[in-house]
Amino acid sequence: MASAPKGSDSPAAMPPPVARALRKLGHDLSVARRTRRMTQQDLAQRMDTSVSTVRRMEDGNPGTALHTFLRALHVLGRLEDMVRIMALDQDALGLELTQEQLPQRVRSAGGKKTKARSSGAPAKGGQAGGDDDELEGF
Repeated sequence: MASAPKGSDSPAAMPPPVARALRKLGHDLSVARRTRRMTQQDLAQRMDTSVSTVRRMEDGNPGTALHTFLRALHVLGRLEDMVRIMALDQDALGLELTQEQLPQRVRSAGGKKTKARSSGAPAKGGQAGGDDDELEGF
């Protein structure tokens, strides 16, 4: 099956869940605009875009640029909601995958075990270990 050309507005160019999400987002933006008693012309002016772009966005047109949706969210006072949703700490799958990738054990860089020196053994520089305040290796 041949894919649609890049930039195509064809619904076949994207998975159905994505097309549904775009339509829902466009519808929700339309409701938010109307709830605020704004016309499409008002929104277009505040977004610095055309009324036809606002119409395409509200129709869920796949050719509408992401920054257009984000500008609409900004004008409608909802941009921070989008930022909060996309925050890394809200990414349950990403956090789960990160957790799965943690090593089971951590080994020293040299891979060799270091022997603990007995209290009577000479310290660095050949002196007896009389200074208990100094922790070697820290």
